Amino acid sequence: MKRVFTLLLMLAIPLIAWSAYSSDAHEGIAEAQNLALDARTGLPIMVLVSQDHCPYCVQIKREILKPMLKAEDFKDELLIRELYIDLGTKVTDFQGKLRPSADLARDYGASLTPTLLFLGPDGKELAKRIVGINTPELFYFYVESAIKKSIAQMEQRH
Repeated sequence: MKRVFTLLLMLAIPLIAWSAYSSDAHEGIAEAQNLALDARTGLPIMVLVSQDHCPYCVQIKREILKPMLKAEDFKDELLIRELYIDLGTKVTDFQGKLRPSADLARDYGASLTPTLLFLGPDGKELAKRIVGINTPELFYFYVESAIKKSIAQMEQRH
């Protein structure tokens, strides 16, 4: 009986840990569903190209994006969306066409995750994309710089 309990416990711990990891991965960041509608706001859109089981994507969300949302940094100046490329989801692109999310990411050449794209309402990149997490201690600075550049580009257009 003791062996059965130990075996069940050994099986349960990874499942509990995975459940916490999985739920944390999907909280807080709005999934990209209709970029044409998002574009109507006239705001730059930061798109996190992500995969469901990408630990670095979770790290970016946990350490950068969620705190940014919670602090309401860039609240009325930027939209933040997540584009999953491995879940078979579909997204309405900037032209209003419903298509697989992975195809849209491929159009941007964003096959590695995480990738942050900084897009204008026309779908064109406003700032240099950020691929992966290099120098984690400076990562927020890089993201913030790209956001500020995107906002400045949008202001120049008006």
